[in-house]
This record gives sequence, C-alpha cells and structure tokens, in this order.
Amino acid sequence: MPIIIKAKAGDSTHDIIKKFKKAIAAADIVTKARDRRFYKKPSEIRTVNKTEKRRLRKRARSLKKMKNISSATLQRINDRLGK
Repeated sequence: MPIIIKAKAGDSTHDIIKKFKKAIAAADIVTKARDRRFYKKPSEIRTVNKTEKRRLRKRARSLKKMKNISSATLQRINDRLGK
C-alpha cells in the first residue's frame, strides 16, 4: 500500500518531508527493509525471537518489583510478549 502525503496550503517543503518521514516510521518500512536485506535462516530468527522474549520477561519481572511503576508500562511489555 503506498504512502500518500498531501500538502496543505501553508506547508513548506520541510514540513512535507517531515510528515513523510513520520509516516514511514509509523508504517515500520525502514526496519522491514533492513531485516529483509540479507537472508536469515529460520533458526536464527527463532533464536532472536527467543532472546527478545527472555529480555522482555526479565524486564517485566524487574519492573514489577519497583513500587512507582505505572501499570500502562507493564501492559505494553505484556502486549509485546503476547500475553
């Protein structure tokens, strides 16, 4: 799906470029392109995913021990873990 940025009447070129960069970052296009640049074996992908989950679980455990942490922060981590 293409990303379309429409210029408004008072927008400068700088503003349009800024909007375009923000739209690309939101669509996560740059990271996908970097990931697909070289072939990764499925076992490498599984290993990376496992280490990421392990790191997030460890972070969630340490944050739960803190008393002044918001529940929204823990919820974001649990969402990334798939819980």
